Amino acid sequence: MMTTKEAREIYLDSDCSYFTMCTNHYAGYIQYRQLELPKEQEDIWRNEKIQMLCLEIRKTGDYHKFIRLCEIASEFHDFENLRLALDALKRIKYPLASAECIHVAEALLGKKDFKVRSGLIFWAFDIGQKAIAIILMDVVLELLHHPNETDLAIERKIRKERRLCKKIIAELNLNFSNRYLKHYYDF
Repeated sequence: MMTTKEAREIYLDSDCSYFTMCTNHYAGYIQYRQLELPKEQEDIWRNEKIQMLCLEIRKTGDYHKFIRLCEIASEFHDFENLRLALDALKRIKYPLASAECIHVAEALLGKKDFKVRSGLIFWAFDIGQKAIAIILMDVVLELLHHPNETDLAIERKIRKERRLCKKIIAELNLNFSNRYLKHYYDF
């Protein structure tokens, strides 16, 4: 039988995701689920993982860790975790390659279907932080600004993400000036 300490380790190692746990540690996943741990315990561990990732991002500036942080913290949808994600965003080491910029932009825009409202921009807006949502959209538009991109696959991905930006801006009424829109979009 799995101990609580072992359960914590496998939960944190799996980035607080049952899917990842099941995929990477199937036998451990079965034992973990048999423990029937309360959600409150998992929330405590999820907060620990968020704090760990924040420290790692401060040390390394690794954008991969930022993306993981966003995925884990989005479970809470609260201001404190949004604040931590914003701080982590500032600590990413730049410059990033075009493909890396797209990955960060996706974390801010959301990787799931538009109707699901995933990503930090929706998160900020949904908790009443429209100004933060606007700032995050501005960051996304900067991340997606690669006028000299020569890789056609990356250029297509950038155009796709820009269309999503336009849709989110309209949906949330983020009130960008036309100067910003003309600068970033190929209207």
